[in-house]
Amino acid sequence: MELRLIAILLLTIGMIFGGVIGYHIIEGWRFLDSLYMTIITITTVGFQEVYPLSSNGRIFTIALIITGVFIVTLTISYIVTLLAEGQLGQYLKRREIKLELKKVENHYIICGCGVIGEEVLAEFDKIHEKIVLIEEDQSVLDEILRIFPNILFIKGNATREEILREAGIEKAKALLAVAESDEENVYIILTARYINPHLRIVARAIASDAIEIMKRAGANYVLCPQKIGALRMASAALRPQVTSLLDVILKSETLNLTLDEVEVQSNSPMVNKKLKELDLPKKIGLIVVAIKPHGSPIFSFNPSIETEIEAHDVIIALGRVHQFTELHQMASGSIMK
Repeated sequence: MELRLIAILLLTIGMIFGGVIGYHIIEGWRFLDSLYMTIITITTVGFQEVYPLSSNGRIFTIALIITGVFIVTLTISYIVTLLAEGQLGQYLKRREIKLELKKVENHYIICGCGVIGEEVLAEFDKIHEKIVLIEEDQSVLDEILRIFPNILFIKGNATREEILREAGIEKAKALLAVAESDEENVYIILTARYINPHLRIVARAIASDAIEIMKRAGANYVLCPQKIGALRMASAALRPQVTSLLDVILKSETLNLTLDEVEVQSNSPMVNKKLKELDLPKKIGLIVVAIKPHGSPIFSFNPSIETEIEAHDVIIALGRVHQFTELHQMASGSIMK
């Protein structure tokens, strides 16, 4: 579509340029007079000639009128086709998305939108996170846009470097590789890690033996739905109440509960304070489940009230969404408590 539009624009510009040059050579007119005569001739508005035309000038004007009518007819036909096929709205939508993609940052890139990708997309959409979807199959993309009409998307192959850059990978918060094959996900991980060495990459593995390969390729987390499903089934049979509680925490929309993590920034009033001083359960209503000290791979579960918070520690807590909003503000230093 864009190529046809560019072709029509180039033809129009070329015709105007040719008309100006033609009148200048044939009639010896100045630029402004030649341009004026070219425009009124092409548009067939019927104004008076600038100067009387010579025989050669009239022949040239006839040729210019025929060419102008041809291009105008071509343009009208093109516009009618766009309107009839609904392509004009799609074109404007794509233009709008391209402008938005240049501005987006701290977002999540989802590569692929099969069954797993659609569920991931729904989860992010539910909590109103900024996402950019990359999908190559137009039929899949059409179905997703029917369900999520306002998402940012790119039609293309997520293994290609230029597509990931267009999705703003340098400014993204994380990338999720959920394509329909392990091979494609490995290529996505390799390309993404090459472009952004610090990006958090989460991948889906279909075969369990692909987990280690994806980690070596650069993924921070690799999840195998089959293994997770098997563990959940075993857990539901062995520990039904624990499984029910986790379902309530992770899936219940009526209770509005969530298990979330917050990184404490260096300018936060929480730094160098003990948990008993912060008294998060009383002041905010959150239950601190664990703390991951900065630079340590070990979690401190059910931390003591004597535990002192340091800069860049990660607090994992259980609570309601609005309570986490307040905790995020405290941890970022945007409010004092």
